[in-house]
Amino acid sequence: MTKRIFQACLRPICCLGLLGLFCMALPAGLAHAATVRKVIPVWPKLNVPKKWQNGNNNEWPTLTVMLAPHPNGTAVVICPGGAYAYEVMGGEGYAPGHWMNTLGVSAFVLKYRLPLRRMPKNGVPLPLQDVRRAVQILRANAKKWKINPHRIGVMGFSAGGHLAAMAGTHFLPGNPRAPDPLNRLSTRPNFLVLCYPVISMMPGLTHPQSHYELLGHKAPLDLDRYYSNELTVSKLTPPTFICCAADDNVVNPLNSIDFYKALKEVHVPVKFVEFKHGQHGFSLGRSGTDSVQWPADCEAWLKKMKFLPPAAKAGK
Repeated sequence: MTKRIFQACLRPICCLGLLGLFCMALPAGLAHAATVRKVIPVWPKLNVPKKWQNGNNNEWPTLTVMLAPHPNGTAVVICPGGAYAYEVMGGEGYAPGHWMNTLGVSAFVLKYRLPLRRMPKNGVPLPLQDVRRAVQILRANAKKWKINPHRIGVMGFSAGGHLAAMAGTHFLPGNPRAPDPLNRLSTRPNFLVLCYPVISMMPGLTHPQSHYELLGHKAPLDLDRYYSNELTVSKLTPPTFICCAADDNVVNPLNSIDFYKALKEVHVPVKFVEFKHGQHGFSLGRSGTDSVQWPADCEAWLKKMKFLPPAAKAGK
């Protein structure tokens, strides 16, 4: 029994090559961040057994609210990875959330529903429903949480990167006549941050397990195309920061490259950084590799795009 429990705990780390996750290089001061967390439901009226609402059940999606101690108005929804089979909440959720807090960005870590290899009757994958709603929740509570509703981003890692990219390519504009007040708000993020993302569902390029968990075993080609983000970008896709490692042997770096090229083609502002080393699942940077540079690169890009205030000049 003890052995089975140990193996179950280790599975999220081994499956995607995340064994080095806990020895990543973290930005200075991150380990001492003192953010107060509050967990709220994404769908308070979702019809699930009450016992699931108090546990770690993936049928009950939640947002972990991590408000920045000194907020600058920018906020980000964070989508952890895990091949759509589980969610790496620590290294790809809470740790990036703490880092964002050090920049004055309030973070909201999304525990989305897993798709379970089936498509809902409405044709919208459960994780996509959840990330759309998360953005609406932030906009609806902008005043309460000191958020600028025009500076809300979505960040994603690995399969969570695919989900974040879907948030930027399959968004809803908001219906002013909707009975639900939240549905009157747009689900479009104002920016995306994608780390070693799965982007495509196309055969030969996609990450096989992510594809299987999201679309099932024999998805039709038109469904593969529809949820391949490199094929669904438009001029309305949000400005995007992308990073990956050239030695990633889990998710083909061409996922990142193809999304970058598609964004450039429609003139969407995009920054792409490919590191020589880091492999897959490097979180905030794998110690001893050049991937530790990505948080600084991302911060600089956010400042350039005016999602973060510029650095104060000397003497002021």
